[in-house]
Amino acid sequence: MHTDSLHRPHNGWRTTLLAIGLCCILLTGCRRDLWIYTDDFRQIELDVDWAEAHERPDGMTWWFMNDNLSGQNRHETTAEVFHAKINLPRGKYSGIVFDYSPAEYSHVEFTGMTQPDSALVHLRASADQPQPDDELYGTLAVPDDMAGIPYGKNGMYVIAAEPELMNVDTINHVTIVTGTDGDLIRWEDRDEYQSTLTTQTLEATPRPVVWKLRVQVYVRGINYMYAVRGSVAGLADGCWLTSLRHTSTPCLQQLDDWQAVNANDSVGYITTTVNAFGLPDTDMPPSPLDQRSQRAQHAHVRHTTRSGETVHYDEHLRLNLQFLLRDRSTVLNYHFNVGSNSIAIYEDQLVVRIDIPIDYQGAPDLPAVDMVDDAGFDATVTPWAEGGTADQTM
Repeated sequence: MHTDSLHRPHNGWRTTLLAIGLCCILLTGCRRDLWIYTDDFRQIELDVDWAEAHERPDGMTWWFMNDNLSGQNRHETTAEVFHAKINLPRGKYSGIVFDYSPAEYSHVEFTGMTQPDSALVHLRASADQPQPDDELYGTLAVPDDMAGIPYGKNGMYVIAAEPELMNVDTINHVTIVTGTDGDLIRWEDRDEYQSTLTTQTLEATPRPVVWKLRVQVYVRGINYMYAVRGSVAGLADGCWLTSLRHTSTPCLQQLDDWQAVNANDSVGYITTTVNAFGLPDTDMPPSPLDQRSQRAQHAHVRHTTRSGETVHYDEHLRLNLQFLLRDRSTVLNYHFNVGSNSIAIYEDQLVVRIDIPIDYQGAPDLPAVDMVDDAGFDATVTPWAEGGTADQTM
């Protein structure tokens, strides 16, 4: 027998003693803290006034982005449309408050929502792209000096959807002074943290941001018309959210739902109204879908917005009209490059008007044709009967 075997512990005992020692170390010197998120501690109160909106919604979204361009952002959609509780870490933020949720808007998309400078509401492509027609959707529908509108797979320009009504307000460069610097606090500090929180109140008053385009065109020989359809190139394709100013990128929108009014036996007018984002703002960046390599220069007219800002709108539109006459075979196309003389801007009403008076050079003048039957005319009849065409461009 070796004498040192009396003093050396057995291997099993040695393992047990080692485990006990490690447990003691963990329990005394290396215990890890338990951390929790601060989401449940909402120290910001958002008060929202919908008095200037189109209507009081049954839901709203708030979206705050850190001004340090880190991409840190927080957002939530809630049914509490007047008072909402928010949790934000300390810092400087730019916020957006709008009615409903992004998913409830099918005609627009919200992009770049991680940073204030890139937050954008942008027109989607219309779900129903029309059949190719160069007069209304192709090279004849968009002037050569109007670049930026994307092309579709069918060789035509993409028709942008008509935006839904929307109400938005911004809370720019607000400093959050209460709360914590990060997203986590230690579990053991939760009671003390909650007792030290103070409420910070933010206010928002969402207002309409979608405009109306109203078009009125006088027509000679209106009683010979069976149907009309149209398009307009040059309206803005979106709105930058933190500034609530339009992009400088144009789009192509379809003009439907025409109404015809007879002034007398031979002269009348056609009119329609569509939702749009108004005219492009030449002082603002283009949208991410802008297709041009170099910005075209058009007539820029200065206007003052509702917030008192001075903007330069690009008053340069092409109005395209296609008439089907009552013989159901004659088709006449008209293209009008309209500028500030034919465009009126009503900033306080968010309205853009295009007016083509009866004495406008090249105004529609429809020739006399026989009627196929006694059905009369319908300003929105489709499909079209194929027949000869005649072009008029001003």
